[in-house]
Amino acid sequence: MNRFKFLKLNFPYIVSFLIVLLSINITNNVHSWKNKQVIQWDVISYYGYLPAAFIYNDITLKFIDNYSGPHQFEMWPKEAPNGSKVFVTSMGMSFLYAPFFFAAHYYALNSEYDAGGYSEPYHLAIIISAIFYFALGLFFLCKLLLQYFNPFISSLVVVITAASSNLFYYATFEQGMSHTFSFALITLFVWFTIKWYDKQKYIYTILLGILIGLISLVRPTNILVSLFFIFFGIKSWRALINRGNFFLSRYKHLALILFFWFIIWFPQFLYWKLLTGSFFYNSYADGSQFFFNDPKIINGFFSYRNGWLVYSPAMIFSVLGMFILWKKQKELQLPLAITFLVFIYVSYSWWCWWSGGAFGNRFMIDIYGLLALSSGAFFTYISSLKLKWIKYPVVIVAFILVLAGVHHINKRRNFSIHWDSMTKEAFWDSYLDKKPSPEFESKLRAPDYSKALMGIDEYSNKTN
Repeated sequence: MNRFKFLKLNFPYIVSFLIVLLSINITNNVHSWKNKQVIQWDVISYYGYLPAAFIYNDITLKFIDNYSGPHQFEMWPKEAPNGSKVFVTSMGMSFLYAPFFFAAHYYALNSEYDAGGYSEPYHLAIIISAIFYFALGLFFLCKLLLQYFNPFISSLVVVITAASSNLFYYATFEQGMSHTFSFALITLFVWFTIKWYDKQKYIYTILLGILIGLISLVRPTNILVSLFFIFFGIKSWRALINRGNFFLSRYKHLALILFFWFIIWFPQFLYWKLLTGSFFYNSYADGSQFFFNDPKIINGFFSYRNGWLVYSPAMIFSVLGMFILWKKQKELQLPLAITFLVFIYVSYSWWCWWSGGAFGNRFMIDIYGLLALSSGAFFTYISSLKLKWIKYPVVIVAFILVLAGVHHINKRRNFSIHWDSMTKEAFWDSYLDKKPSPEFESKLRAPDYSKALMGIDEYSNKTN
């Protein structure tokens, strides 16, 4: 009986462990590090700080123009107004890769592999780092869910979040991308926010400062998740009005959070100052912009071109759960709703609302730790209903949507879901088959990125 109780209480952890094992097994079969398919696209910029600083000893990247050494490398800097070569992305991902990079570099130096930062050990190091953060994120996701929900509901939410959504795809097939890492960091941030409000220990304060520093350094707009911290636990208008006084009485903690945020960001400020002459630098000042007067939220959710809920359909329960949180988890409703609404408004106001080359709007993965709470609230509410004619259909729909999400992951891996050119016709073309039909490519329609940059519909005939 005790053994059964132990298994029941820890079932979400067991489910998470099995999901991570499945990811590792698939990764091992794919061998993407042997094909050097990890450090590519955005990852080239995320990662470039490490070899530039610790292998080539030149963070200014002046060496790349006339390099004649023994190593092979690939870096994609942009030219700043003063002529300096600057990495487009901030250095947050390099921070997270760093321990694994140093281990790979040590191994490469003592083996036959090229120690220039781009041979197989370095690709494998990034894969291992992603698996580590995937496991870490799931561990704290389980802790978070069990804080509010029973083990069965928690396990169901883990499956929906980690196995049937685009999180599993990025944790298994495109490990170098930032989203698995951000998922872990933000899930930890949510957990320690809850712990901090329970008791303001300085260790929690320091961890929150470090976490929000890393979260925003990986993806600056993700600093929006600090809204969850600001509004957590507010259940009434009076509590909302008094929140300012609450923070004023704990000003030392807030100062400490800001201090550790600054410590994390200081190398970035120093890098920008060294290369551009300014402590603050917008590396996207090439026409990339937000269109806050025209957020593409509906497209972002439901478009065949990387629509979030089209390709991770079971995540719909996290949206529905937003309306249910007030019943039993009132302290979560306001912070979750505000963070979610502001996050999607800002994210879908970006000129490239479909996330460029992606599988289902990938930036939504970052806040899955938050959305898991609203999913849990939804299923807890459904399970409490006595009306079987409601409960059973919901269970059946959930099962179908989980299978659909897994099917979409399989189709994306087999190239029958395109990264940016999907249409209704392409989506339903041989839908049940995992591989594309001979007609698949003819049904695709590529967006016009130059029009999107100007805020014009990507498929319109307008030129200005």
